[in-house]
Amino acid sequence: MRVHDHLTFRAWRRRLNAPPLPGWLGDMFGGAALGLLGLPSPLAVLAPLPLAFLHHRLARSPHAQAAFGRAFVFALSFFALHLAWLPASMTEMLGPLGGLLTLLVLPATALTWAVPLALTRRLFGTSTLLALPFAWVLLETLRTRGPLAFPWGNPGYALTGTPLNQLASVGGVALLTLLVTLTASVLAGLGSRRRPALVALLILWSVAWLWGRGVTAAPASTSRTAVLVQGAVDPRLKAQRRTWEELGLYLDLTRGALRSGAADLVVWPETASPLPASEPEVLPALLGLDVPMLVGAPGDVPGQARNSAYGVNGKVMGRQDKRVLVPFGESLPFAGVLDFLYTSVLSSLGMTGFTSLTPGSQLNVLQLKDVQVGVSICYESVFPRLSLQAARTGANLLVVMSNDAWFGQGAGAEQHFQMGRLRAIETRRFLLRAGNDGVSAAVDPWGRVQFRAPRGERGAYRASFDVSSAPTFYVQYGDWVSWVSGVVLALLTVLGVRRSKRAPS
Repeated sequence: MRVHDHLTFRAWRRRLNAPPLPGWLGDMFGGAALGLLGLPSPLAVLAPLPLAFLHHRLARSPHAQAAFGRAFVFALSFFALHLAWLPASMTEMLGPLGGLLTLLVLPATALTWAVPLALTRRLFGTSTLLALPFAWVLLETLRTRGPLAFPWGNPGYALTGTPLNQLASVGGVALLTLLVTLTASVLAGLGSRRRPALVALLILWSVAWLWGRGVTAAPASTSRTAVLVQGAVDPRLKAQRRTWEELGLYLDLTRGALRSGAADLVVWPETASPLPASEPEVLPALLGLDVPMLVGAPGDVPGQARNSAYGVNGKVMGRQDKRVLVPFGESLPFAGVLDFLYTSVLSSLGMTGFTSLTPGSQLNVLQLKDVQVGVSICYESVFPRLSLQAARTGANLLVVMSNDAWFGQGAGAEQHFQMGRLRAIETRRFLLRAGNDGVSAAVDPWGRVQFRAPRGERGAYRASFDVSSAPTFYVQYGDWVSWVSGVVLALLTVLGVRRSKRAPS
């Protein structure tokens, strides 16, 4: 036995003749560690450490089935903590059955990690550690697509609270994901032959950290004022019946804020108005405020239920419909096939009148004087491609309208806000956020929170902002990190095939 073996936990277990611990227990603790480090914890920057454990386990798996089991246990443990707020909030809103059904999200989301990671082990064999970072980028890109899109848990968001977040202006959250998972692979493969890789990684982190500190040294210039209105209306009451009192509440809060000074823009949250802003009962009241406005309200397309944002300035200047709907909250995925199941479940929850919303089909940048606004409605703020499209179409300001009161008092609303902050960095645009009960905030183009209203308090808050049209590298070249990752994986596949042909049978 070598000298240093006396100092290892494994050596002491052998000397004590203790039975070996089951491998799944380590996977469970590794996933739990990542969950405890995750957003909104400031320790999230340490996420590469538990991910290194996962990468090591995947690379050492004897076959793809073992890799799948290890990845699934790790992911299930992670999402059980990262999304602990979800069943808790749904129990509060929909009762015990609603919370119980929400638990199904955990294994389903764990599969979105386990299947691609096991496939990576199957395809790349001895090159698994090298392939994993690029596979992570692609799998997280895929998790933002389709009717079940749910990007919560993306490893790249672990760097949101650090100067490394400025890399998002170069390659979006995908570049952060690549950095985190590449770090995990280097740590997982540490050894005498891997020391140059570790040194290179330390240099990369140091340079990126210093660059991030440098570009955020100067304060952001602000020459305009926005009023962010936070009505704090109970979402359960909104779901039961919309009332004129809601509209009156938002009008009164806005008038009160405008009495203390003029504003360049007023932003109301998602579904603040019970009727479309274009309705004769609503529009005159909005015009009476005599200020450019963004109003969350139902869509005004006959025969369709839509979640929309209206630009109002002397008239209705345009409407942006919500394009990405919340699965099972605003839409019923695969309803044509699963209609019998949805009918039974909705009846048990007392929601027999539930109707899926109609998603918007196009981007409409809303112009209010010289401010051109790209609007994301609630859930949409965690999808980078939407703000990217808006910036490319001429938006010089990003706005998020939300109703995070559904999240309850858990970590969900904070996670939602912190993920959305990266949209400001990716595009170098100010981001204004108005939430029903929060988070209402102003974020500058470097992702710094310039103003944040107390969550849960009713009020209208003044916040400074400005407009910008300068394109970032990410705005110019889009999701290039995903394309590069795909090319790298293709090359590794070709090299693997050639290597296997040259190997003796």
